[in-house]
Amino acid sequence: MSTFPSTQPVPSLIGLVVVALDDAGIDLARLGMAWARATPAVTLVPAFGLKALPASARGVLAVALAAAIFPALPAVTSTLGSSLWVNLLAQVALGVPVAIAAAVPLWAATMAGGVADALRGSSDTSPAPTVEGSATPMGITFSLFACSMFFVTGGPARVALALTLRAPALNPVLRASEDLTSGISIAVALGAPLLAASVVVEVAGALIARAATPAQLHLLLAPLRALTLLGVLALVLTKLSEALAAVIAHARF
Repeated sequence: MSTFPSTQPVPSLIGLVVVALDDAGIDLARLGMAWARATPAVTLVPAFGLKALPASARGVLAVALAAAIFPALPAVTSTLGSSLWVNLLAQVALGVPVAIAAAVPLWAATMAGGVADALRGSSDTSPAPTVEGSATPMGITFSLFACSMFFVTGGPARVALALTLRAPALNPVLRASEDLTSGISIAVALGAPLLAASVVVEVAGALIARAATPAQLHLLLAPLRALTLLGVLALVLTKLSEALAAVIAHARF
């Protein structure tokens, strides 16, 4: 008796995963929509790694975040139309305002650090994986501190909670504009003590230079100005850290 090889197709790994998820009661389509909604946050928020993680790792991170929020999302059949791509784009649009709101305080911290370096006369920049573009040394330091505060204050949990909302409270464009404006205000507020100290140092330096004419004191005053601003930064660093932590903890996602 001869035997013939089976003509049944061998199931693919993805097909087996889909069947296993369906058997476990997991709506794969809803999980995909949650992944699309979580992707902007993983892409834009510096605390989630930015260039420090490869794109594949950020995709896995988005899947992990989606797994936490997808049970709270509506069924795909009850959302916009029947097109998969329309649904995906709609979910991405819902996730963008949350991502911007979460990222703005962290970007503001980077700008505040850049203000500190600019006031002390430093123009050195260097690329950092957790900062877009090139940032100053203080900007990178403030950014890393802000990212740590984001995790300490439960930022990922609050982002996940915000992503479960069915619709934004405000128009997404208006909300994003307000968040970006508030980020500029936060950066200015954080840099205000250094700006005030810079004005005092400049006025004092001008008075000393005027009184010492015709002596050339600018070569001596420049390093003293930088040292004075660094001393002021050291004195107010605790208050700045507390203010930054409060801003991140109370950010409206």
